[in-house]
Amino acid sequence: MKRVLLTVHKFFPEHRAGTEVLVLKVAQELKWRGYQVVVLTANPPDFDARRKNNTTSDREELINYDYEGIQVYCLTEEARLKHNRFANEHYHSYLKQHYKKILDIVAPDLVHCFHLENLSASFIEEANARKIPMIYSATDFWLICPIVQLRRPDGSNCLGPAPLGLNCLSCYTPRTMPAKAEFDEAIMDKYSDAWRKIQTLPPLVSNFLTTSAYLAYLAKKFPRAMQATMERAIVLKRYANTISAITVPTYLMQDLFVRNGLSQQIIHYIPYGVDTQSLKKGAYKSESSDLRFVFIGALSEHKGPDLLIKAFLQLPVDSKATLTLYGDLNQFPKYGKYLQKLVAADVPLAKKIIFAGVFPNDQMGEIFQNIDVLVVPSRWYENTPLVIQSALAAKTPVIATNLGGMSELIKHGQNGLLFDLDDCQSLSDQLLKLLKDRTLVMKLRDNIQPERSIVQMVDQLELLYRSA
Repeated sequence: MKRVLLTVHKFFPEHRAGTEVLVLKVAQELKWRGYQVVVLTANPPDFDARRKNNTTSDREELINYDYEGIQVYCLTEEARLKHNRFANEHYHSYLKQHYKKILDIVAPDLVHCFHLENLSASFIEEANARKIPMIYSATDFWLICPIVQLRRPDGSNCLGPAPLGLNCLSCYTPRTMPAKAEFDEAIMDKYSDAWRKIQTLPPLVSNFLTTSAYLAYLAKKFPRAMQATMERAIVLKRYANTISAITVPTYLMQDLFVRNGLSQQIIHYIPYGVDTQSLKKGAYKSESSDLRFVFIGALSEHKGPDLLIKAFLQLPVDSKATLTLYGDLNQFPKYGKYLQKLVAADVPLAKKIIFAGVFPNDQMGEIFQNIDVLVVPSRWYENTPLVIQSALAAKTPVIATNLGGMSELIKHGQNGLLFDLDDCQSLSDQLLKLLKDRTLVMKLRDNIQPERSIVQMVDQLELLYRSA
């Protein structure tokens, strides 16, 4: 029996996004083929994986559990935030003691990384020291971008860090600094007596003191953050190029990796696969007089659900259509409230917008039975969103942003429609096009080809395993 250790930045049951689903499905398929499979992961808070989340000093740093027959080792926040340094994001030396322990216990014949955020390149170093072959299947741009999306603060898309990480210095580095309110809260917790005394002073004086303390903190920390940012691209490029093979799901990702110094020789194009068998039932649509547009995913700004809501509200008031959004409104509370405010608008179509919460992944087929058109309005490159592949496997046309991995899957006028990046009117035009011509929905459905399965994906991965 071959032993394979899979790594991912976060995993079930606390986290259940596309990457987690992909890792679970690959793990289960490998296990069915006779492999002994173990997953190594972390458990950061979803809202911000760089911030402390009420951890306590007596928590275990490494826990072990079983999820749907897969053994999981999970590093808690106690481990990840130990000896906290800015450079820990890309190289966390403290975690190596846990990696030594896990590799001793599992003794893998091969390591297959799907993500190393929250784990860092120190894991690559430890695996290399033991001469364990390693495959890396990139699920986003973490290897070249610390915020993983290659998206600038102004919303524009980026091509990579540039020499000395100059692009990241104006993008990522400021994000590593706490806002003043967060800084004040930390000081209040740590020095409560002094804080209370400061608050008894006249407001002008107390504000001067707390602002001065905040500026002094920034003056001390910002140069360290800049240094870590400038080192990041160099360190990750060096470690990435020691990996036996890196797989990418899109040609865009391949081009961007090579552009940023990853070796063309180790990069392999291997698209994702989905559980096509369980999604087949989604092709049998329930009846509805309305055209049912649906969004499935994280209700976060970069995924663009606000754009979809605004575009839907631009449709004629008598439109026979509904919009359902699946996702957790509380994952990003501030943005969730903004979405709810948009839907609370005093316009007739707002009443036809529903927030439906989340659902277990194994119910995806049933969910697609009540979807006529999936809409993916992401503002970043994406890779190959599994939700698009799931929709195609369930014979469901997709409206998506004409960008990145989305436009590699969706061909305009064939299996779906594309709209211009972050363009509300362009998206609304595509919605209206399908509303005016319901036969076009059927035409797009009929053009959808059989979707790639998880079995086909693992077939290709096994070839890489053998060569590694």
